[in-house]
Amino acid sequence: MTQMKKDLKNLRIGVFRGGVSSERDISLISGQSVIEALLKRGYKVVDLDLKTKDENEIMKMINRNRVDIAFIALHGQFGEDGGIQRILERNSLPFTGAGSYSSALAMDKIETLKVLKQNNIPVPEYWIEDEGLPLFSDRDFPLVVKPHCAGSSIGVNIVKDVSLLQKALGEAKKYSTRVIVERYIEGRELTAAIVGQEVLPVVEIVFNKELFDFFSKYDDDLTQFIVPAQVPKKVYKLIQDLAYRVYKILACRHFGRIDFRIDKKNNPYVLELNSIPGLTSHSLLPLAAKEAGLTFEGLCERILNQALEEHIAEGFYEESAQKKN
Repeated sequence: MTQMKKDLKNLRIGVFRGGVSSERDISLISGQSVIEALLKRGYKVVDLDLKTKDENEIMKMINRNRVDIAFIALHGQFGEDGGIQRILERNSLPFTGAGSYSSALAMDKIETLKVLKQNNIPVPEYWIEDEGLPLFSDRDFPLVVKPHCAGSSIGVNIVKDVSLLQKALGEAKKYSTRVIVERYIEGRELTAAIVGQEVLPVVEIVFNKELFDFFSKYDDDLTQFIVPAQVPKKVYKLIQDLAYRVYKILACRHFGRIDFRIDKKNNPYVLELNSIPGLTSHSLLPLAAKEAGLTFEGLCERILNQALEEHIAEGFYEESAQKKN
């Protein structure tokens, strides 16, 4: 392990941040945090502010900066949906986080819900708009309306009345081609992050609104994060076990975060998996890692090591050394 870390610090780490999605601003902050953390640990870091989806332009950026391995700190479309991952895979460049297939699956909330339901993972009751919605009655509300392929709760609304449903569907369609309608789970919001194969302490999120929306996630100083979450031990362990199962079912790697709602009877329901969780000062993964005794710098280094370990057997070290000689 010591020799591996020594060799790793001879490589050039390209941190992809920014991107072209609606979450660009958050990604810039996440990426800057990663850059500063890796620099503190003595790594050679290159700042890659991504502003295009064009493969030729991206590869020119990578080659110009002589990048050996990519740390992806991109959120949303072309960050978590498999787009940048496919380009890196085609060009044999190692990178952190889930591969292209797993990224696309986790980003697509419809496919994620279907796969999890098939594997007996508890998820909220849901309907897909383009597959036909039932005639909801008053007792069906509140409902949650969300885009099928967006992050940071952008375009998500809680609907309490049938008269507001069409407006919410229209709002969701601004960010995605397909829309999900879910049964609202009245209760508490929790999240469980994973690094490598380790499930970190569960975090409860206490916020002032009915929805943990973009403002609550990134700007509301009144939002509280309780870690470890104060729930019965059996429920706590169940949430960690479910998080790990979801992580494996969706074939994620290196790190990820699974969001839950638990109802008033402490029954947990999986909402989604974030294959590239936020890495800002307000982010939940670093908070859970800190509770587990892992500093932010240590967290970034561990993710980086996880990525590289998977490429050792593929001859990446030898190829990189030959390229430099």
